Amino acid sequence: MLPLRERWRMAWEMTWPLALLDLAVVLMIHGVLDTQTETLDSVWAVIGFFVVSPWVVRRALSRPYGKARIEVVAERPGRVRLSYQQSLKVMWLLAWRSTLVALGALFVLSGLLRVAGVQARDLPAQGPLVNALGLSAVDALSCLLFFPFLFPGMVRKRYRDFHLELRSIKK
Repeated sequence: MLPLRERWRMAWEMTWPLALLDLAVVLMIHGVLDTQTETLDSVWAVIGFFVVSPWVVRRALSRPYGKARIEVVAERPGRVRLSYQQSLKVMWLLAWRSTLVALGALFVLSGLLRVAGVQARDLPAQGPLVNALGLSAVDALSCLLFFPFLFPGMVRKRYRDFHLELRSIKK
């Protein structure tokens, strides 16, 4: 498997494009348009899930990491890049697994705050812009933190019509 340093780099490659786009969209929706509802946030979430995330996965997995790269081994030989559907499957695997781990971490953090005596009513109310920026930051940080540990499972997984392999780069 890839060394941890290269897995962190891969996590960065999967996180920064979506985080940057998310920041721009959040600033547009809540900063420029000053929208108070969550309708446009929901539209962006769907676009991010079905359009941007698969692109980010294809982009990140096409890069070399150290002396290796992740290659697609499909039923139809000759395909060297992930298709849209394959990248959606990889992204879904990473998304649901990182969400479970992040929820567990938030549960632990919530328990620690409760033991420390901090309650939700003690926190100041924030507007939609600050809330959306906070959620974006938490999402990006959880991806950076948890993805490196989820990548080995991503490579071991046998998807329906393909699997991923870590291969040395031949020079």
